Amino acid sequence: MRRVLVTHIESPVGRRLAKALFHDPDVALVVGVGSEAEPTFLAPYRGKIAYQRLDLAKARHLQSFLHSERFARARVDSVIHLPFAIEQPGERVPGGLPSLVSETRRLVEECVSRPAIERFVYLSSVFVYSAEPGNVNLVSESQLLGFDGEGDLDVRAWIDADLICQGELHGSALRTTILRAATIVTETGEFLNSPPLQPGPAPVGYDPMLSVVSERDVARALVLALHADRAGIYNIASHEIFPRSQLRESVRRLGPIALPPALGGAISLLEQALGRRAAHATAFHRYGIVVNTRLAHDVLGFEPQYRIEVRGQGARRRIDTVRCR
Repeated sequence: MRRVLVTHIESPVGRRLAKALFHDPDVALVVGVGSEAEPTFLAPYRGKIAYQRLDLAKARHLQSFLHSERFARARVDSVIHLPFAIEQPGERVPGGLPSLVSETRRLVEECVSRPAIERFVYLSSVFVYSAEPGNVNLVSESQLLGFDGEGDLDVRAWIDADLICQGELHGSALRTTILRAATIVTETGEFLNSPPLQPGPAPVGYDPMLSVVSERDVARALVLALHADRAGIYNIASHEIFPRSQLRESVRRLGPIALPPALGGAISLLEQALGRRAAHATAFHRYGIVVNTRLAHDVLGFEPQYRIEVRGQGARRRIDTVRCR
């Protein structure tokens, strides 16, 4: 019977994970921590899930909690770390580490120093991989990470946090599992942790193919990793892949006025000709990331239970997660 600490349980994936762990007969207790007040969705789960408001980015908060009587009584033996810390760029200390990196390092160090904690599961992203030229890149777990330095601060933080967790894969008593998820699609059709789907136009002439995965399937994969006998790194995605344009239609605006696609494309070409490429445009806006999930299927028994469907066009376009029959 597992006794699990879940970080950032107030996040969209945390919400799904809380429900999955509540209904898991092999989980005796869940302690969820988050930076906000206790989420209302936890109310039906109070018999099994406890909540602690905690800012993991602050060392004294984490240490105080881990040395508290409440944590001692919980007898936690497993940790699931979700990377959904919200950080405003203006709040970052100049030259300091992003919150995700500092809190991941601190959390891993605390887990390693506590023999009672046996398992550590970290939700990473497929966007830690290096995007190679090509519309479709089929990436497996052996693909090189994106060490070239191109990309936004979030991607660099994901890579650094992923590397911290990799340091415990071999020669450590802490059984560590890293799940690298494709673009996560919520029940309301929103995208989580996906640089190429951030608002704004992609470079003209590129329409990369992308893997996606339902937030429900991510939660299920985390539970499978929690109970797995074999640690390691596993890619997580559904079977569907889409071109970026189908998931996020590129719209250029002049103030509140939406520009026609052709005119928006002409503006992008002019910007490139002048050497003024948009700051957000990275390799992920040009080259596709399609995920090979065979290892997760063979070792964890992961099989997507939800498919992603794109319905309608233009203003009527919506993205649904549909249960597989």
